[in-house]
Amino acid sequence: MTDLDVFGWQADENGCGYYRIQLPMQALAGLGHQVGHGLRMPNSVRDNPNTVIVGQRVCNPAPSITWQRLAAAGRKLVYEIDDDLWNIDATSPAAHAFFAQPDIRANMQHNIEVAAAVTVTTEPLADIVRQWNPNVHVIPNAVPDWLVDHQPQQRDDGTLTIGWGGSATHQMDFGEVAGPLRKHLSRTPGAEFHCLGTNYAQWMRLPENRVRFTPWVPDVETFLRSIDYHVGLMPLRPHVFNRSKSGLKALECGALGIPVVASAVRPYEDYVMDNETGYLVRRDHQWAASLRALRAEPDMRAEMGAAARLQARQHTISHRAALWEKAILG
Repeated sequence: MTDLDVFGWQADENGCGYYRIQLPMQALAGLGHQVGHGLRMPNSVRDNPNTVIVGQRVCNPAPSITWQRLAAAGRKLVYEIDDDLWNIDATSPAAHAFFAQPDIRANMQHNIEVAAAVTVTTEPLADIVRQWNPNVHVIPNAVPDWLVDHQPQQRDDGTLTIGWGGSATHQMDFGEVAGPLRKHLSRTPGAEFHCLGTNYAQWMRLPENRVRFTPWVPDVETFLRSIDYHVGLMPLRPHVFNRSKSGLKALECGALGIPVVASAVRPYEDYVMDNETGYLVRRDHQWAASLRALRAEPDMRAEMGAAARLQARQHTISHRAALWEKAILG
């Protein structure tokens, strides 16, 4: 392997690894830096004192030992974290149990302490992390540049596709919209719900004949190309964990020219322009009212989608490259 300026040490190959390691490494490569990334750290990276290592939520015992040894040797380490892992709700039992372990929490905190810098997605998350390291860089999530020119393959038979895609960590969020969405689909023949990734449609007891489900696809870019909604549905419960999240799902839809109906909580209030790129929901009845309006007025839906895409063009990874360069190499 060629000597690298930066190596991104991924925690996974799912959305977090893609958006917070792979895309930033692509951005740095576009600025002329030699970069690499992967789930395992090559010996050539570990042994090269000039390679900066960006470690994504390093917390397991063996990686933490490596991290601490590299820090003791004077290596420049940047700790990347994009969720409030100290406040995961019990409705995500596997993640809650794992990150509640005292040794895992201690590892995270010690690894943050010895890092030269920490990168996070939002200011509320930065406030949490600053108790262990004052050098925190807030770098909002971004989408790949190609996405804002991609045309989703949407139904054109008059059926309104309402969609959502994500992992099995959103049960509490779908509790916000289960009843209103179930009633809306039962009463609206020309509407369907497309669930990508995790089948919350079953959990919400939605009418089976109004639901499509697409299981997890091989990688994030394939997932993004699978989005075919007319309207993105973005429920989010007002919860301490969600305060630190970003509006990435709304950004993904916006980049594709898709308006959203989203909970009026901090991540979406910070991004969605109410009545311009979508609707923000503050009361239960507004879920169905917003969906009815977007179905009844396709021209308005198209205008909102165009405004959402225009907004998303300012949030592509090429617009974030300088922030990543400053945080990692500055």
